[in-house]
Amino acid sequence: MAERSFEARRWLVLVYRIRADSSSRRTYVWRQLRQLGAIYLQQAVAVLPDGPELRAGLDQIAERIRAGGGEASILETTSPSQAWETELVARFDAARDAEYDEVVDSVERFEDEIQRESRKKRFRFAELEESEVDWVKLRRWFARLTERDFFGATGRAAAEEALARARGRLDEFTRQVYRYEGLDPERPATADADRSTPDSG
Repeated sequence: MAERSFEARRWLVLVYRIRADSSSRRTYVWRQLRQLGAIYLQQAVAVLPDGPELRAGLDQIAERIRAGGGEASILETTSPSQAWETELVARFDAARDAEYDEVVDSVERFEDEIQRESRKKRFRFAELEESEVDWVKLRRWFARLTERDFFGATGRAAAEEALARARGRLDEFTRQVYRYEGLDPERPATADADRSTPDSG
């Protein structure tokens, strides 16, 4: 009874089987589960925290599996022990930390590109527009990632810091472009809406 005294979390478990000749369906399921933020307990057994939106997402995936001739069941369960739950939460956090690391790597490449354009003095609107498009993609990626960061992985802080630094570099590049074009460099910052939480699309 002592182990059950903690407030056990509730979980959703998707157990599925896909036809052996349907590799594209298998890839689709893996991608969809990754977007939801699921992790695998074992092959073809994925788990997520219980919640209405996640349940709806699993329902859609299960329907697609069945439509392709496979089998899928969604089960509800609770953490059997504190140790089990702690280990599972740690696995979720580790998965999110790996994704936050990918964001940081991409942000650094984004900064390198801006620095390269600046060194070559390519202060043109074409380069600025391309950088702004890349910036929006980074922000949307980060927003989607935070949505599936269920337990507050520590890697989020480094990603936020990298994004803030990159925003500053983009703002400075924007001012340089406007000066080069003979326009007012103190106009409102480009992609200003992206300073707040972006549309996660």
